[in-house]
Amino acid sequence: QGIDPSTINENDDSNYAGTVLMATVKGDVHDIGKNIVSVVLGCNNYKVYDIGVMVPCETILEKAKEYNVDVIGLSGLITPSLDEMVVVAKEMSKAGFKQPLMIGGATTSKMHTAVKISPNYFTLDHPVIHVLDASRLITIVSSLLGVDKEDFVE
Repeated sequence: QGIDPSTINENDDSNYAGTVLMATVKGDVHDIGKNIVSVVLGCNNYKVYDIGVMVPCETILEKAKEYNVDVIGLSGLITPSLDEMVVVAKEMSKAGFKQPLMIGGATTSKMHTAVKISPNYFTLDHPVIHVLDASRLITIVSSLLGVDKEDFVE
């Protein structure tokens, strides 16, 4: 016996492993990596809110609150994107966000994330994680949302 599609509530996130907001930061139009990440998440039962490219900080914060997401992912390919990611992290901290923040893109690095972005937002409750590539993504997101989150973050 199947389920009648008209009876499914599109706003019910309870059947998903988690919810993730994905955005390419303001000043950057590149989205291939973000799109790959979104597909990988979707194929692993995560609900993805992909809010596009050239997304201003205010919109990222607004949509994260609106969708009440579990994790926020920022993407960028060009060097100015790195500075915009710092701005987003600072504003997330000011606004009292508690979601883990994932950073990815061609110009991003573990070092830049640790030195420039993390000091503005990181805690054990809401870490900042550099995601090297989509193949590591599901392990990272499931660890961030799992019971062993603190062990993973440390």
